Amino acid sequence: MKTTWLIALLLLANSLSAQPRKHGIGLTLSGGGAKGLAHIGILKAIDSAGLNIDYLTGTSMGSIVGGLYAAGYSADSIEKIARSIQWEGLLSNTISMRSYTMEEKSEFGKYALELPFSKGKIGLPSGFLESQELWLTLEQYFFPVAQVRDFRQFSIPFSCVAVDLVSAEPKAHRDGSIVAAIRSSMAIPGAFSPVDINGRRYVDGGIIRNLPVQECLDLGARYMIGVSVSTPVEKLEELNTAVQVLGQVMFLNEPKDSREQAKLCQQFISVPMGSYGAASFASAADIIDLGIAEGRKYYPLFKRLADSLRRADPNYQFRTQRLPAVPNYRVAAVEVKGVDKVAEATFLRQIEARTQTEVDFRRLQNNTRDAFAYRMYKSIVYDVEPVSDSAVKLIYQVKPESPTIIKLGLSENSFTRFGVHANITSRNLLLPSSRTMLSLNIGDNFRGLFEHLQMFGYRQPWSHRLQVYSEYQDVPDFQGERRTGIYSLRYFTIDNRLQLSAKRRSAGGFGLQWENIRAKPQIESGLYFDGSNQYWQVYGFWQFNNTVRPQYPDRGTIADVKLSYVFGLRPNFEVFRDGVSQGSIENAGIEFGNYPRLQLALQNTAPLGRRWAWISKLQSGINFSRNVSLLNNFFGGGMAHTFRNQIQFAGLREGELSAESMAAVHLGPRVRPFGNFYLSLAAAALHQGFVKKTSEIRTASWALGSALTAAYLTPIGPAELSLMASDQAKGLRVYFNFGFPFR
Repeated sequence: MKTTWLIALLLLANSLSAQPRKHGIGLTLSGGGAKGLAHIGILKAIDSAGLNIDYLTGTSMGSIVGGLYAAGYSADSIEKIARSIQWEGLLSNTISMRSYTMEEKSEFGKYALELPFSKGKIGLPSGFLESQELWLTLEQYFFPVAQVRDFRQFSIPFSCVAVDLVSAEPKAHRDGSIVAAIRSSMAIPGAFSPVDINGRRYVDGGIIRNLPVQECLDLGARYMIGVSVSTPVEKLEELNTAVQVLGQVMFLNEPKDSREQAKLCQQFISVPMGSYGAASFASAADIIDLGIAEGRKYYPLFKRLADSLRRADPNYQFRTQRLPAVPNYRVAAVEVKGVDKVAEATFLRQIEARTQTEVDFRRLQNNTRDAFAYRMYKSIVYDVEPVSDSAVKLIYQVKPESPTIIKLGLSENSFTRFGVHANITSRNLLLPSSRTMLSLNIGDNFRGLFEHLQMFGYRQPWSHRLQVYSEYQDVPDFQGERRTGIYSLRYFTIDNRLQLSAKRRSAGGFGLQWENIRAKPQIESGLYFDGSNQYWQVYGFWQFNNTVRPQYPDRGTIADVKLSYVFGLRPNFEVFRDGVSQGSIENAGIEFGNYPRLQLALQNTAPLGRRWAWISKLQSGINFSRNVSLLNNFFGGGMAHTFRNQIQFAGLREGELSAESMAAVHLGPRVRPFGNFYLSLAAAALHQGFVKKTSEIRTASWALGSALTAAYLTPIGPAELSLMASDQAKGLRVYFNFGFPFR
């Protein structure tokens, strides 16, 4: 009866207003980080009930979900968007690896710490997430209303709340850039960078006004539905870490304010979130499901409210198709903010900015990602500002990155053991449109890499790469399963290549490489050799990579093919037996000569469902020679890429197999039961020695293996533990790997 009388009063007020279609139903969605995805389930129940929302406000994640709904997206559409987003990549300082050039993909995400280096001093990390991919994602989905500067003109009048960092007062954003407004509403201090709007600096609205009911009433609402996913701290045990205590202090006033705001609602819904927290984005799908289940409980309430409005208003109809058509904009001018004139000219070349042309959001997104992928900017934000009925000004707000960055990472492996990866990368140091870097692996096995990449202009497909690489590695020598010796290999190469990139997914070209390898025995027994070999190879190559991240992608293909011709061999070996010299390899009757060579690596990840994927992997190395290659053979074994000429094989340790021709296949499922934890099962088969050598008596052979791997993706790299078995070895073996490979 109370609801019926209230509806009657709303209709009476509506009949006297200038907006006959609105009945004063307001909806407020609280902040809560990942927990805010549960709001989608409440919106789905509202849509199913056919209830029109007339005014909407939100904070933080509530501003994102609510803003999309107010802009015109249905709850079903928002659910599809939320389920398709890669949340881990969205909430980071980078963009999808797919947007990077092939040269940059090899360095993607390898380092735990990146520090700016300028004027001889190492700076400190800002501690902020600029969240470039978040900006781009918001710009993509809000593009249909980007030209609407007054949020009250959306299909549902909308405002979102941030906090003015100077005045410490809540600010209800009702106009301007919708993307900047929402981004400011979720700028958690210490995590996300603050957002500057009209000379003021804003942070997350949840600090003061996590449930902005009053702001919805200020828009014109007269019947309020409030939804909160915020879970107050109830137990002392929930404040055991510095991060938890800091978060509690930061939002200390939020529970009290939310209780006061909740009193302004006719219907207040508190969604029980269980063990999910603000950072539980790895469980995004589960949180959405939880919200849908909770929404079903409130469907009868929303249905009764909608039915009451229908009985009282014969013209009442549920509004669908509220989203405007995605427009194309004619760009009358381009403005770049945040950089000097020289950097502005470079940036405009990178985005191919032109005026008097029509652009859609896909082109703007691609141009922005392409420019960001040069790793010269912390963030790039674009906005469209109407200058006439048919044209807009395209405005870019750019935050430049330091030209020189120092990077640090860690690795630990059963074979290569512990290492610290140190890298210094400088952009445009020697020449414009270039990247110069030096990388070192400091630990049990030294690695060193110098590389200069020279592009022939921004957005040009051709580039030149000069690379100098050195690798020190102890490699065991096996006779069957028994280790009979160990060699210290010292490898050095200079590689010079010209390449053509296509759509940032593939690259191909040709090059000339000089290699030198020194082998010194550590155990002087039996038949062994001591010496070095050097040679040239001219080669053609092709690479492909369309995955979104380097480790454990949910889909995509990685391919690397190199066909070369090895020539100019200059071996210098002495053959020994039990410490006694048998003379040079020439005296020993060992023949050698030029030969073609093929190296192939292919990996495909095919999704089988939300949590399952099928992994197919092929590696092969073939020396097409009737003679031995003299230290250029292939080594089978190991679960991770650790050194040159390795063919990974589940079941054996690195180097347990050695041959001039080798191919290995791994097949098996992978599942992500929760969060960033993965379980993989791989069955493997390896074929070796299938290219017959004149001097060899042995025939081609097969090996079978398998591995069960548990992995957890940490912020500084994957931690992997494998149990391996093989028909070539007795019992189970344990293999551990942490971090990213050096090269």
